[in-house]
Amino acid sequence: MENLAKWTQLLWQEQRFKLWILQSPANQFEDIFTRVMRASFKDTFHAARPVGTSGDLKCDGWDAETKTLYAVYAPFSPKRKSAIRAKVRSDFYGAIEKWPEMRRWRLVHNDFFGLSAELTRELESLRNESTERGVEILSDWDPQELWQIVRRLPEIERFELLGGPDFSSATDTSTWQATPLRHHEDVHPAVVRAAVAAVSSICDNFQPDGLLDPLCSSAFARALTAWWLDDESLFQQYLEFLLDRCDATPFEAQLTSMVFVMRCAEICAQRLSMSSESFLQAQLGAGLHQPGAQVLIKIALEQIQGNESGFHCDDSKIRKKFVQGCGQVVIEFLGITAAGTGIPAILTLQDLLTSLQRLDYNDGILIR
Repeated sequence: MENLAKWTQLLWQEQRFKLWILQSPANQFEDIFTRVMRASFKDTFHAARPVGTSGDLKCDGWDAETKTLYAVYAPFSPKRKSAIRAKVRSDFYGAIEKWPEMRRWRLVHNDFFGLSAELTRELESLRNESTERGVEILSDWDPQELWQIVRRLPEIERFELLGGPDFSSATDTSTWQATPLRHHEDVHPAVVRAAVAAVSSICDNFQPDGLLDPLCSSAFARALTAWWLDDESLFQQYLEFLLDRCDATPFEAQLTSMVFVMRCAEICAQRLSMSSESFLQAQLGAGLHQPGAQVLIKIALEQIQGNESGFHCDDSKIRKKFVQGCGQVVIEFLGITAAGTGIPAILTLQDLLTSLQRLDYNDGILIR
C-alpha cells in the first residue's frame, strides 16, 4: 500500500506541476523556475532580481558552481517569430557582455511541445558562434525537463513544493481497496503501478502535426487522469484551463473534446462487444445521463454515423458548457465500461490516449 501510494502521489504531483505551468502567465513562469532550482540546487543556484535601470543583466538564474547562466522565456506569449529570435540572440550576447565569467548558457522555456524550427535553428547558429567566445550553449529545458528535476527531489521536499493527494480515507486499513482511487478492486497492485507510470508518460505525447491540438489534448488527458485520481478540484482546474483555450482556439477546443467522446465510445463499445452505434444508442435509451450530456451523445452518434452537419458553438458560454460536458461524458463512459466489464478504467484510459495520439490525416484519410 505504501509503495503504491507513493507512485500515485508522484502521478498527482506531476499533474499538479504541469497545471501550475499551464496556468501561469508568462511573467510567472520565471518564478516557478526559480522555486524549482532553489529546491534542487540550494547551495549553488542564485536567482537574479531586476534592480533599477540595470534590470536583471540578461540573467534569470545563475549556477555559481558550473558558471551556468539561465535565460527564461515563455514562447506561449503572442510574439512574432522574428521577435522571438531577436530576443534570444539579444539575451545571449547581452549575457556574454555582462557576465564575462559565464561558461555555459541555457534557455528555459514553457513550451510543452518543443521549440519552433526557427528558434531551434537560431540556437544552433548561436551555438556555432559561441565556441569562439568560450561559452557552451546547453540544450534547452522545457516543462518536462523541469518536472524531472522536481521528480528527483526527496519526497518531503517535493511535497513542500507541490503538496499531495488526500489519502486520509485509507489510513484506517492496510488494503489498497480502501483508497479513494477508482476501479482498483480486482487489480493486482503491480498492474496499478505500471498503469500509473504509463499514463504519466503518455499525457504529453500528442504531436503538433497530428489531427488534434496537442495543448488541448494534453489538458483533456490530464483532466481525465485527475478524475481517475479522484481529485475533483484538479479535474475542474484542468477543464478550466481547457475552457480558457476555448476563447483562444474555439474550434480546436471543441474538436478535441468531441473526438475524445467519439473515440472513447468506440473503445468502450469494443470492451462491451458492441458496435459504436449500438453503444451510443444504448446510452441514449438508458436515460443515465443529464439532458446536456444526452445532446453531446447524440452529436457523437451523428458524427460516427457519417452525418456531415458538423458542430460548432459561436456563443462563448455554450462553447464552454460543450467542452465541460464532453469531459463529463467521457468519464461516465469509462466508469460504465469498468463496471460492466471489470476492466479497470485506468487501462481503458490508456487505450483511449494512445489511440487518440495515433489519429492523423494522410492524404485526407483518417488513420486510426
